[in-house]
Amino acid sequence: GMMRNADELMQLMKQQIDRLLAGDEKLQQFLGWVQQKAGSIDAPYKPAAIRAFYFALDHSFFILNLIQEQGADSLSYALDLDHNLAFDHNLAFNRDLNLDLRLKVAFDRKRGHLDLALALVRNSKLQHGLQELKNQVPNTFEENRENFEQWWRSNGQTWTEQLQSLMIEHRNIEHDWQFTEAQKQLLQQYYDANKLLVDCLNSDCCVSRTVREAIEDTLLLPIENVAADG
Repeated sequence: GMMRNADELMQLMKQQIDRLLAGDEKLQQFLGWVQQKAGSIDAPYKPAAIRAFYFALDHSFFILNLIQEQGADSLSYALDLDHNLAFDHNLAFNRDLNLDLRLKVAFDRKRGHLDLALALVRNSKLQHGLQELKNQVPNTFEENRENFEQWWRSNGQTWTEQLQSLMIEHRNIEHDWQFTEAQKQLLQQYYDANKLLVDCLNSDCCVSRTVREAIEDTLLLPIENVAADG
């Protein structure tokens, strides 16, 4: 805020952030998936905002308002809340984003919330698969938790793998990346650094429109795409 023009500082910060994951092939593949998945979604938000959603969704970071944008209040709201609140408030945002969010919660909890996903599904094969999984879960779950837990110990792993396969095949989410602890820490550092950068852009610092747009357009992209856009 004290600088007359913060263009160079913001650009240097962005370059350092992109380098954090540049040397790790698997993390670059993950960013490539984030870009691919976000690009497949038709939603009235900036591409960087959708990338932020899927970056957060796949690793439960749930980035808090990584991208602030007028007219995207519902998406920002979803990113700003945990899974439970997002569902409880019945957010009226893009059907694809909402479906993926509901499937993620169903997967994380290993049961339930399939009704919410089923209400949004248009793909008949996915709908049929989800219904079959739902039918496998004992109806007496709420009445007899002990019976359910016994069923879960015997069938839970297979049930979860079936749900994961459905999500990958039809929604391209919930891949098993098998990141190491070091890679997880790098992803967290990358998130923290991007959050700081966006906070700076949203502060009262003086940044030219050209630089601001260039940074926003290349947030959360693989290094090769950042270099190409640069």
